[in-house]
Amino acid sequence: MRNCLACGQPKSRYLGDGSSVHLFLPVETAATPFFERELEAARQRGAEWRKVAEERGKRKAAVQLPTGRLCRFCHQPLKQGPNSPHTHASFPGVPGKYIYCPSRVFSLYNAQGMEKELTWREFQQSDFYDAERDRWIADKRKT
Repeated sequence: MRNCLACGQPKSRYLGDGSSVHLFLPVETAATPFFERELEAARQRGAEWRKVAEERGKRKAAVQLPTGRLCRFCHQPLKQGPNSPHTHASFPGVPGKYIYCPSRVFSLYNAQGMEKELTWREFQQSDFYDAERDRWIADKRKT
């Protein structure tokens, strides 16, 4: 029986034309030194991989921090959505996008009498809407 030129494993005795088809029967394959080496190497790689995965698991933070752009005031993601307090809007006649953060607006106008954080719709009907619009326009002119 001849050996494979690529891996050194004995070639199959069922094809005598010199092709590189290897052993078919599991009993024949398991008895070769090549199979023993490969099996042991696979076991070592598996153990190594499990150890690396365990180390990565230890390093992961218990609480996953939000990714993407965060609000500079409340440190929540600026993405607009059902779970986000932020509303992306604009003031009529003023170019640019205004991102409404309820906690920021509440902290700005708490001293002037704002009693609670308002939704965007409530804020639009409040007296603080025009004051925030003017503040935002003045802030845009500075930068």
